[in-house]
Amino acid sequence: MFILFGTKGRAIETDSGQFHCPNCNIKEEYGKKYVQDWFTLFFIPIFPISGKKNDHIECRKCESIYHTDVIEYKPAISDEEMESEYEKALKNVLCLMILADKKVEEEEISTVSNIYNKLTNDKKFTKNQIDKNITQLKKDKKTVNQYLKKIKPYLNSGHRELIIKAMYFVASSDGHLDKKEGELLMKTANVLEMTSAHVKGVLAELDKKNNN
Repeated sequence: MFILFGTKGRAIETDSGQFHCPNCNIKEEYGKKYVQDWFTLFFIPIFPISGKKNDHIECRKCESIYHTDVIEYKPAISDEEMESEYEKALKNVLCLMILADKKVEEEEISTVSNIYNKLTNDKKFTKNQIDKNITQLKKDKKTVNQYLKKIKPYLNSGHRELIIKAMYFVASSDGHLDKKEGELLMKTANVLEMTSAHVKGVLAELDKKNNN
């Protein structure tokens, strides 16, 4: 009897999900796989004869193979999209700061309107728009992390500092920084991956300017 035996590399899937495929340039399904050599008998895999190797991601649509880091890949967005997302995030975190102490005060609303105007090259965020935004935030009940998630990868250090400064101005517009406001400020800084030393430096710079 003629017996055929040999070895064959098998790609074995361990996980799946969605990612932005660089080749398809849209979101697609992927399979996370590794390769393992198997002993074959009559071309049928019988048992593994090597360890796991060559972890990779395979697009189910185009079958392109990528390093596992590809699932973290984020496509570049246009300047217009960046500006739009930054402005939405700014509106939301500033209004979250208004809500932090459970009180909506006129000084805070006025400060939010003025700060937004300065940080967006004279774009308007009126009292009526702020009221509507606050109403929506109360309904959504999202965290600051959820509001910043989409835009965070595209924010440089300057953008992140501006958000913290703006939130601080809103929080202190009534003359003091409430405990809840301080907690939200530090939580936002943490989401933005700013160290406590970095935040203290930013706020110290503001206090220095205010005292001069």
